[in-house]
Amino acid sequence: MKAAYVLIAVVAIALIAISTFSQSDSLEGWYSYEEGKKLSEEQDKKMFVFIGTPECPVCKKFKEFFRENESAMEFIRENYIPVYVDATREKPPVVVFQVPVFCTGFDDNLSCFSTAFPEELMQVLEK
Repeated sequence: MKAAYVLIAVVAIALIAISTFSQSDSLEGWYSYEEGKKLSEEQDKKMFVFIGTPECPVCKKFKEFFRENESAMEFIRENYIPVYVDATREKPPVVVFQVPVFCTGFDDNLSCFSTAFPEELMQVLEK
């Protein structure tokens, strides 16, 4: 009986940890590449594609920046369709040698660049 309680406690802790990790890694209001591509075509609006991985420290910094910086996200939503591609789960739309990579444009014509600094990213987007 004691073993059953221990097992239940371990499972509960694991579920809480998974839930916490999943929430901290997500980007609310961002689309998958396929969803973003469809919206981009329908609205004739360029995509802003963020290609990253869950374990990349710089990607985590950018995710935190996007979650906390409302003015940056407002600018991105006004001018682009925000798309996040987890390179560990799906094939990126462009060849990627390192993450993060950021791309703007339409599905058949993406212009990509890389930076480690959110401020520099926003300067590039605002030009």
